[in-house]
Amino acid sequence: MKYNSTPLRNLVGFISKGIAPKYARNDEKNIIRVLNQKCNRNGEISFEFARYNNLLERKVSSEKLLTEGDILINSTGTGTAGRVAQIRKNQLTEPTTVDGHMIIIRPSDDIDSDYLGYALKANQRLIESYAEGSTGQTEINRQRLLDETFINCPSMGEQKKIANMFSTLDEKIRQNKLINDNLTA
Repeated sequence: MKYNSTPLRNLVGFISKGIAPKYARNDEKNIIRVLNQKCNRNGEISFEFARYNNLLERKVSSEKLLTEGDILINSTGTGTAGRVAQIRKNQLTEPTTVDGHMIIIRPSDDIDSDYLGYALKANQRLIESYAEGSTGQTEINRQRLLDETFINCPSMGEQKKIANMFSTLDEKIRQNKLINDNLTA
């Protein structure tokens, strides 16, 4: 089946780097959880290495608060730039943002957010190739990300079917990992 192919630019409703946090302890008041590059591994978001930002010292605009379906891409670092993960349903248990070493992509209404997340994960090697700069300080070129990453776009119904199929597989993998971890504990 042949699908229309369009640059990522046409499918993004919002794109931004995160904040430069003023770090705080997790037991302080007026804080917000901040994800960093360590939180984006193996196509998944883990909150284990998240830190907190002091909102009295560094405000966070409402558009940089993560929402379900947001796609996060590590934007800097040799070996880490280009990693792609997506915020899953019910994963956000408290207000959360990302630091300046991650890119937030919020899909437009023209594409299913889960479908775009899987499409970008499938293009991770290409996205990694957009890293430019000196050793250890590589940075994803956002212009290239938006202009040179093409996404095949079936109908919205087909997008939802494809995303659901991958989501079901991912959930089975997560459940199997939990079982294996329990057996080895």
